[in-house]
Amino acid sequence: TSTFTVMANSGRPIWRRLLKWSVVSLALILVVLSAVLTALLKPYYQQAQQYDLEIIENQPKLPYDSLPQHLIHAVVAAEDSRFFEHQGVDTRGVARAALANWRAKTKVQGGSTITQQLAKQSFGINQRTIKRKLVEMFVARRIEKRFDKQAILTSYLSLIYYGNGFNGIRTAAQGYYQKDVSELTVDEAATLVGLLKAPSLYEPFDHPARAKKARNLVLRRMADEKMLSREEALQYQEAPLRPVREERI
Repeated sequence: TSTFTVMANSGRPIWRRLLKWSVVSLALILVVLSAVLTALLKPYYQQAQQYDLEIIENQPKLPYDSLPQHLIHAVVAAEDSRFFEHQGVDTRGVARAALANWRAKTKVQGGSTITQQLAKQSFGINQRTIKRKLVEMFVARRIEKRFDKQAILTSYLSLIYYGNGFNGIRTAAQGYYQKDVSELTVDEAATLVGLLKAPSLYEPFDHPARAKKARNLVLRRMADEKMLSREEALQYQEAPLRPVREERI
């Protein structure tokens, strides 16, 4: 017993020294990695500071209160389900999209938030490279610090392209349904949101089957996010598209 006690007592200081050494080493590694990462990202951070956010502030946009709640639900569910929680960049969303794309061996999901999309559309950050994506992320963080969520969402909806020459949700509502944004039904709002990923592929005049498929995906996402019940989503999925092509002389 005395021999075991001596060994245990002599071993404790070694164990503690090893633990302390491991913690210190890990801390040093993290400090070095942080310094390296900061140095690598600094050029993209500095480039992001050069964009004038007054451009976004001066863009024509609808009042947030004029947007029907189901339109807000549709765009958030389909494009950025954590929009009201993140601060411009959704790391969980990026990881989820990367995993989904890896499993599918092709791009099936995007990790860009609504704020990142606004940055890209406002400043033409369109090149699909890691460098441009980093700049986009830094611009998105600046936008989130400057504007509240309501302003970001209305700017996004008022700027984005909906196909057929319709820029902005007001023009799209008039162009596809001959009505004001406030009058859009749930399925109509979902149809317009369904256009956002690829307007030329999903516009309802010439590609009704694709448009309906995209609309129904938005409705399903709304149900997934508890913004609609499953029964309501199924009911709206069965509705006809009903776009109204304007007669032009």
